[in-house]
Amino acid sequence: MNHMELGPSTIIGIALVIVGIFLYALKKREPYVSRDYDFLFSSIGLLCGGILFFQGWRLDPILLLSQILLSGTTVFFIMENIYLRNSSYYSEYTKRMVMNSKIQTRYTYRDYKLRSHFDINKKELKRVFYTKHITYWKGKQNKKALNFVKNSMPFYFD
Repeated sequence: MNHMELGPSTIIGIALVIVGIFLYALKKREPYVSRDYDFLFSSIGLLCGGILFFQGWRLDPILLLSQILLSGTTVFFIMENIYLRNSSYYSEYTKRMVMNSKIQTRYTYRDYKLRSHFDINKKELKRVFYTKHITYWKGKQNKKALNFVKNSMPFYFD
């Protein structure tokens, strides 16, 4: 037998379940913002939200106040953490390169720089390139800027 009522504990439970589902969906929608431990926190939010939804009518007023304060601060810190991750990590991982005023390309992966770029054979010193940049530009491209890139970096266009 279930006894449910629409009170503050039920509303907090629904809010925690929604935040838990939001953290699950964040992994699929924004993978650069999400972390692996968000799965754990969203599971805890779903569990606590379900308990408050179904068993919240049993809470004493002081226990309900502590649940309201704890849930409110938890949701606030989750939102602040996601906002800070979005602003700092996305700007760090995204490089913008402007060739001309008309063309702008974004690289969403880090350009890893290795300490030794050179391969030493007996008497030769050859430069070794480990990364190749691929652009995914779907619009009309500026031919002059692309030719400039090809002529200035011929080793990338083998």
